[in-house]
Amino acid sequence: GLPLIGRRDTELVLTGWELDGPALHTAKATGVASLALPRGATCLPPALLPYLEQFKRITLWLGEDLRSWEAAKLFARKLSLKRCSLVRPGDLQPRPLAALNQGLNLTKILRAALPASHKSIVSFRQLREEVFGELVNTEQVAGVKWARFPELNKLLKGHRRGELTVFTGPTGSGKTTFISEYALDLCMQGVCTLWGSFEINNVRLAKIMLTQFAAQRLEDQLELYDEWADRFEDLPLYFMTFHGQQNIK
Repeated sequence: GLPLIGRRDTELVLTGWELDGPALHTAKATGVASLALPRGATCLPPALLPYLEQFKRITLWLGEDLRSWEAAKLFARKLSLKRCSLVRPGDLQPRPLAALNQGLNLTKILRAALPASHKSIVSFRQLREEVFGELVNTEQVAGVKWARFPELNKLLKGHRRGELTVFTGPTGSGKTTFISEYALDLCMQGVCTLWGSFEINNVRLAKIMLTQFAAQRLEDQLELYDEWADRFEDLPLYFMTFHGQQNIK
């Protein structure tokens, strides 16, 4: 079927038998181009792969037996899972010629083809380059390190995007004091920080953080307040307006 393929064809049905191609054309199955494997449904020689590079979508419709189904899944991995779909063998989905002889709707069968890849499942082949990138850039992957907490760097390596860290402890043990210092340390390094403080109001929290930022008791040196407040204001620091119990919506 190769001479019938046009340069602009981007979709293809790959079959396992040469008479399946004419069957698809006879049925006018969405006008999609078709090719038959030269050695049957269970063999896809590497030499043929360049002929299939132009297609963005390939539907594998090889046959009605288990061997053909297993071959289709194997071929999809060779051709790239993202662009392949599979027609699952069954009584209502035989090979194209048999489907045509039984009066089945070939277009409907093609539209029901299953994606070869699952959006929630990946293989190591798809992760390989990213894993290599993490190995090469070990320090960058570890995250932003704290300037004030060298021991914390040994434990957590750094603050990483997309991770959640939970600090727990009894009332009055210093959780808020520590977390504000923890966040301030990162904020001063350019990490955009959003506070959702449901127990302590934002004014009191900002006062704690400003005192930590200035590293001195500003209530005893009010003449320095504007100077430190101007510097503190430049940090990428934000506060949610929620406080106390909130409606879940």
